Amino acid sequence: MSRRPPIVIALVFLAGCSQATLPYKPEEQPKGAKVSAAYQMLADRLKVEIDTDHRRLEDIFIVRADGTAVRAQTIENAPIVTGPGPTVVSVSAAPRSAAAAGSGRASASRPVGEGPSRIEGHTFATFPLAQVGPPPWRLHLKLAGVAPTTILIGGAPSR
Repeated sequence: MSRRPPIVIALVFLAGCSQATLPYKPEEQPKGAKVSAAYQMLADRLKVEIDTDHRRLEDIFIVRADGTAVRAQTIENAPIVTGPGPTVVSVSAAPRSAAAAGSGRASASRPVGEGPSRIEGHTFATFPLAQVGPPPWRLHLKLAGVAPTTILIGGAPSR
């Protein structure tokens, strides 16, 4: 019997579990998150894609060489997904008399509250190309729950 099919299945499974990151990363990752970015130059805009590690983007801007901050024209946030409720409440009722004992029990259960919310997918921001100037660009990000970070994009990709 060939060992090839189980190996191929295992490799496909492991590939599905891997998480691809975008080519540009901060020099030092903020504690508690793994952030990366990519960019695309359009006719008159710079479009930046950010992997926020399932966190909400709170602030984003590019600092030009002269120190001027340029804010994003548009931000396309990835959808927020809320998990199921963390607790389930169950109620059951039993008959009180022996005559009603044959009628059985009634019960109901229902989730209470909401589970954790997280961002599913990448966030996109566009900047006016005339205002941000030529590459490389210093992209400043503030994500919910972690310290601000800077990613240098437009030069050689991070290692």
